[in-house]
Amino acid sequence: MGSTGNGGVRIEDGGRRWVMWGQIDFAVTHAVKARLAATIDGRPKTVDLSAVTFMDSSGLHLLLMKVTEESRPRLLGVPPQVLEILEFSHALDLVEIVGPEVPPPDEPAGALAG
Repeated sequence: MGSTGNGGVRIEDGGRRWVMWGQIDFAVTHAVKARLAATIDGRPKTVDLSAVTFMDSSGLHLLLMKVTEESRPRLLGVPPQVLEILEFSHALDLVEIVGPEVPPPDEPAGALAG
């Protein structure tokens, strides 16, 4: 689908699911924005972020394109860096985080706080 050498987005399930990977930056946004916008139909999208290693404000723009109360995207596998940009931008109320977040790189998967 749309990608650059460092990241991209794949559209699945007739446009209801977006799978993002790598660095979601201006170059990726520029490459995929029109195709993603064409899938926006007023219903929520499921966006798998589990393979995202970096996201800047242009990537945040992709997640929040034409969001309404009825079309809040469901985010799966939200990495800590993406959660941070959502919090910093005061955008957490515009999305629904589903399932476990991805642990920080120095915290092994399955590790318990204690």
